[in-house]
Amino acid sequence: MTCLPTVADFDAGAVPAWTLIRTMPAEARGVAHSLFDTLKANRMVVMRSGTHMLSDDEIAAFICETPATLARTLPLIEQWGFAARDDEGALYSPHLLQREIRRQERARKRAEREENLRRFEAAQAAGIIPADDTLKAQQARKNGMLGGRRRNGETKEEARARRLRAAEEVQRQRNIPLMVSLPSVQSGETENRNPNRNRFSVSPGSVSPVGSSVSLGIDIDLDNNPISAPTPDETDQTENPASASKAPVSQAVLTDTVERVMEIADFTEGKRQQYPAIRKWLSEGCPPHVLIGAVRAHKQVLTARPNHMGAFQGPIRAAWEQYQVQAPDPIPTPAMQDWEKRARADLVEDHRAWSALMQELGDYGRAKQQWADMAAKLGRPTTELTLEAYLAAYRPQDVAA
Repeated sequence: MTCLPTVADFDAGAVPAWTLIRTMPAEARGVAHSLFDTLKANRMVVMRSGTHMLSDDEIAAFICETPATLARTLPLIEQWGFAARDDEGALYSPHLLQREIRRQERARKRAEREENLRRFEAAQAAGIIPADDTLKAQQARKNGMLGGRRRNGETKEEARARRLRAAEEVQRQRNIPLMVSLPSVQSGETENRNPNRNRFSVSPGSVSPVGSSVSLGIDIDLDNNPISAPTPDETDQTENPASASKAPVSQAVLTDTVERVMEIADFTEGKRQQYPAIRKWLSEGCPPHVLIGAVRAHKQVLTARPNHMGAFQGPIRAAWEQYQVQAPDPIPTPAMQDWEKRARADLVEDHRAWSALMQELGDYGRAKQQWADMAAKLGRPTTELTLEAYLAAYRPQDVAA
């Protein structure tokens, strides 16, 4: 076994990175390499031979350096953390000690795994554990019964207390007592002036503005009565009502608007990068001529070529708002009269009958002849299946066209 230095408070995290040796002075770097390589080649960590601690002259001879060179560079090497003295004054390499500690830790864990496997196989051979079971599955079940592995640096008692607190918190969240507010006398200064007063509270810690809260003794089991969360569509419509009112934009209008904007703005980026922004404005209801006018007006103010539509977002929004303020109110659509409703309904029904007749006969001439007879039986005033003809036939004589 490798002889280790006597260090009571060795901190492996304080060992500097080995690559920092490149920044040391050349002479000290060479001696540090000689010290490290000699110890590593001889599978040593500390400058000891049995119980004898090597002196500086013996160390210099051991690493093939002169005593003067070692005496001149060793303080700097120790200062940089590439060599150190243990509690008894023996010189050792912190990097090799760190490696040895890691190696011994790995060996200890490997021995524990082998011992656990040996016990597991012995229990399987004795019939205590099923033959198809594995050590990994058994250990997983054991960890599950214990509530999982402990956290780093956590004792068994601390882990148990933490798991109990977590279980109590989960149980407390499963049962939420309903609360109802009782009216109480309040002064005018403290009265809630909000007309939409919330007289119902589901939080035991909340205070209703119109009274005190009293438990109804009703518990909600969240396992059997889950509270459904709003869907993304509902959330989007609630938080952004404008997104639900976007109208589709025809490709012809979009292409024409993009072409004219590209011609006016002279973007540095290509046409494809401008489609999304222009489509957004058009789908939200901004008229194309307003958008183009805003781009033309703002382009005259710019001193450099714009990259994309981001340079025109503010002017377009301002122009659209101004247009909405100045735009006249839409003319109300007159209510449809009864005779017009009847004409349109009969036209739809007759179109269905005509389609069925054409599919049955497959001859336009014969279908036209039979349709005249069918229209007469149905009491239709015309046989021409157009909206204008039906409106003219159904319109009363005293109503102007």
